[in-house]
Amino acid sequence: MNDMSLPEVQEPLSAKGVDWDDFRVFLEVVRASSFNRAAARLKMTQPTVSRRLVRLESRLGVRLFNRDRRGTNLTPEGQRIFDEASAAQVALTRAASQATASSERLTGDCKLSVTDGLAAYWISHFLASFFERFPGVELQMFGAQDGSTAQPEMFDLQIHHHERGEAEPSALRLGTVHFMPFASRDYLARRGTPRSLDDLGRHRLIDFTLYLADMGSWASWARDSASGVRTAAFTNLSAFLTEAVRNGAGIALLPTYAALADENLVPLDIGLRFRTPLHLVRQHDAAKKAPVRTTIDYLRACVFDRKAMPWFRDGFVPPTPDWHGLLADFLQRARGEPAPENTVQHLRASGWGV
Repeated sequence: MNDMSLPEVQEPLSAKGVDWDDFRVFLEVVRASSFNRAAARLKMTQPTVSRRLVRLESRLGVRLFNRDRRGTNLTPEGQRIFDEASAAQVALTRAASQATASSERLTGDCKLSVTDGLAAYWISHFLASFFERFPGVELQMFGAQDGSTAQPEMFDLQIHHHERGEAEPSALRLGTVHFMPFASRDYLARRGTPRSLDDLGRHRLIDFTLYLADMGSWASWARDSASGVRTAAFTNLSAFLTEAVRNGAGIALLPTYAALADENLVPLDIGLRFRTPLHLVRQHDAAKKAPVRTTIDYLRACVFDRKAMPWFRDGFVPPTPDWHGLLADFLQRARGEPAPENTVQHLRASGWGV
C-alpha cells in the first residue's frame, strides 16, 4: 500500500455528526489497498477520497491509519472499525436484497389522473425506473385537464395545479411549477429574440387555458405593455402547446422543466413568469392498497423532490445548462443508485439540499 499517503487536509466538522457514506469510502480504500484504485472504483478523485477519510477520522476522534515510510496501514482502532463497518454493510446489503424481493412480490394497480403535459414531459422520464423496481405494479394513467375531473373516485391518485379543495379527501403538496415564455431556436433565428414585453408585438403567441385560466390569458397581460400583440393559437392541450413551440410555431408559457425536454426549447427571461402549486390528491381508502402507497412514496421521493429539484422549488430558479446533468443524476437515484459525488456537492453548494 505504497500510494496511500494522506494530505493534511482540514475540513470543518458538521453538527450533524458522521456522514455514513464516509464509511463506504473507508471500506473501499482498505479493500483496494490504494487510494487511487478506490477513487477509480468510487468514481471520485483521489483528493476527494483523502478528504473524506480525514473527515471520518476527525469525527470519530481516532486515527484509522498509521502513516510512515512503509506506507499506510490500519491502526488497531481502524481494524476494529473496518470489521464492524464491513458487518454493517453486509447487513444493509441483506436488508436491501430482502426489500427488493418484497418489491418484486408487490402486485396490483394504481389509477393515476394527471395532465397530459406533466405526464408526457416529466413523469415519463421516471417510468422505466419505477417498473424496474416494482415490476408487479400496473400504473393506469389517465389524462385530466383540471382538478375538477368528473367522478374523481375513479382514481386512486390525482395530480393537479389547483389549491386543495374542501371536498378533496387528502392532498399532499408536491412542489411548485414555475412558468415562463419559451420559443424554439429555429423560431428565434427567424423572428428574433424578444428582450421585453414590448417586443412581443412582433411575435406569434400561443395561449393556454384551464390551469392558467384563473390567472388570465398571458397574451392579455402582454397587451398592457405591447401594442399589436396577436394570439396565433389557443388550446387546452399542454402537450400540443409544447410541441407547437418546439416546432417553431410561436412563443408560449411553459413550465421551466420544459428546458429538459429538448435543448431546442429556449427559455425567455423577459420579466413575465408565474407559479402554481402542484398537489397530489388521494382517495380516503386508496392508501390501504400497497401499490398505491408505493406509488405515492416513489412520486414524492424520486419524481417530485421539491428540496433537491430546482424546477419544483417554491422560489423561482431560472433554467441553466447544468439541469440536464442534474436530471441524469436524479434518474440514477430513482433507480436506487446513490447520486454521484459531484451532484451532491453541487446541490449543497447551491443551497438546494439533498
